[in-house]
Amino acid sequence: MACFASVAMAGAMVVLAAAGDDRLVIGTGPTFPPYLIHDAETGALTGYDYEMMQDICTRIRRTCTWEVTTFDELIPGVMSGRFDVVLGGMAISVERRQMVDFTQAYTWGEGVDWFVGPAGAPTPEGALTAVVSGTIQENYLRDNGLDYRPYPSESDALRAVGSGKADLALGPFEAREDLAPLIQGQGLTYLYTAEVPDEGVGIAVCKGNAELLGKIDTALNAMFADGTMDALESRWH
Repeated sequence: MACFASVAMAGAMVVLAAAGDDRLVIGTGPTFPPYLIHDAETGALTGYDYEMMQDICTRIRRTCTWEVTTFDELIPGVMSGRFDVVLGGMAISVERRQMVDFTQAYTWGEGVDWFVGPAGAPTPEGALTAVVSGTIQENYLRDNGLDYRPYPSESDALRAVGSGKADLALGPFEAREDLAPLIQGQGLTYLYTAEVPDEGVGIAVCKGNAELLGKIDTALNAMFADGTMDALESRWH
């Protein structure tokens, strides 16, 4: 069923509509293990969120159609109707709830992120921090009045620090084993912690699309009950 909602954007009221056939157009960001792993050469997708969403599509009798984009395009994409749902380790937050509707949380993060940089780097209050655009970490920096520069991915943010374009990078780096070679190879280290609270990880749909939201939540409840979510947790976390 099409998603219709009215939201205020740039001072104007717009009507949003998503795909109306049996396809479920799913927007997701670049590689963010273990939630989503994207092979840039082959285009193949794997990971916790990929397997979970494929199962959800089967249960609600929709055909998954995946589109990979930058993380900061996901929320605007589902708001505009480009995507029916977006996910990929997406934290539920108060700010995001104002723009989209979320399913129940299906997993939870640590709530503590790290500023990474070279030894002797300034504290966050006196640093230029690289961060992924559109993330709750970017919101944290903005809300706390800290100087930052947005980048499209964690690896881009870390390379900015390694090249001297930024003093620090903020992100969930401790949980990202795939980024360890980049951090260590550039002589960076974990310097300062930041409490970046969220309400768990969920799937976002266009605000007001109660029918689709209800179907996905029903599927998630069934997956928790039959052990599917436990199996995913065991395999990917």
